[in-house]
Amino acid sequence: MKPLISTVLVLSCMCLGCFAQNSPKTYLIKAGKLYDSKNNIFLKDQEILVQGDKITMVGQNLTIPDRTIILDYGNSTVTPGLIDAHTHILTEQKVNGDLVDDVLKNSDKTRILRGVKFANTYINAGFTSVRDLGNSGQYLDVELRNAIERGYVDGPRMFVSGPIISSYDGQFGGLPAADHEKTTKLEYRIVNGVDDARLAVKEHIVHLVDVIKILAYGNILPLSLEEMRAIVETAHENRIKVTVHADRDWVVHNAIDAGVDGIEHGYSFKDSTFVKMVEKGIYFVPTYGSVEDATLYYKMANLPYDLESVKKDFESTQERLRKALELGVSIVAGSDAYFDLGIPRGDAAKNTLLGYHAAGLKAGDVLRTATYNASIALNRENQIGIIKENASADISIFRGDIEKNFKQSLFHVQLVMKDGKILYKDIPLK
Repeated sequence: MKPLISTVLVLSCMCLGCFAQNSPKTYLIKAGKLYDSKNNIFLKDQEILVQGDKITMVGQNLTIPDRTIILDYGNSTVTPGLIDAHTHILTEQKVNGDLVDDVLKNSDKTRILRGVKFANTYINAGFTSVRDLGNSGQYLDVELRNAIERGYVDGPRMFVSGPIISSYDGQFGGLPAADHEKTTKLEYRIVNGVDDARLAVKEHIVHLVDVIKILAYGNILPLSLEEMRAIVETAHENRIKVTVHADRDWVVHNAIDAGVDGIEHGYSFKDSTFVKMVEKGIYFVPTYGSVEDATLYYKMANLPYDLESVKKDFESTQERLRKALELGVSIVAGSDAYFDLGIPRGDAAKNTLLGYHAAGLKAGDVLRTATYNASIALNRENQIGIIKENASADISIFRGDIEKNFKQSLFHVQLVMKDGKILYKDIPLK
């Protein structure tokens, strides 16, 4: 019997060791500066107590439990984990290629495995949540979201739309007639009429999407007002938000009248459209890019460019962004990053924030688009995008003072925590 007792004791010790190893940790983060996203202010010399997956206290001179791990970032800026509300991490377009190339040349398995890599670059860049809006095959985004949630792979918290709901033409232009419909159906949910529009939303709900993404206008055909109303009504009946791809001003008004919750892109919106959005409480995701992205594109494509001309090209969208902020539009950060620019996808997403800053938005205003405003758009207010008691412990730390040196600090990530677990930590130079 002694060998049996010894075996039991060994197994018991092993189990206790495993429990200790996997038990929730407690951290005290000391922040030289803390970004308060709800009030859009920077606070000095704050402390954040993290226990398990939650933030339990925020303030100064906190009383901490025994065995608390101290993380001293007195020379850094601590923010809520960043949120990119418009991603496509299941696709990649080469600068000299076409969007349809990725669909036809890569299997679903390849796209998911590549998506794991892209997801990890978001974590390393300081993003703890992303919203993925289509161009992801038939629910490949759901598969990747589930893999991250189950702990199979590391990545940001994902909110996904499934295939974009579209009129007959989708976004694949120039295909031979014999190939158009079957190719479009690989990526989109084509709807034809009000009843089919309602059915499409129900299909998405059954596949457990987090948001509905619709295409107000494809290459030639729009969704009708009646179809969009049916989509919005069905989604809202099931407590799911609807956001719409609308790049030009004239295509968006039916979507607004249909009651959508958000609008993506909006490159040439009029002031009156912004006013209408404010009146109806519609958020805005301006995927305006940056000079940095544009120059990378030209370099990858081996095209000549003049930096001053590139900067001038962005003046109109920068002016639109400033006007939207001035009129009180709720601006939510979204990169729409899907081109291969030769840099990590997460860094490409941060270039969008640089673009907002270059447009004249203050550091706090930029960070708010990627934290507090985004959390509201994602139906996660007070849970993510904020550092407060009982919020999820999603935290990013940037070296230096991000309020004063936005670009330099934004690209020097020191630590990223999601749900109280450290998923990225830079290694100090010896």
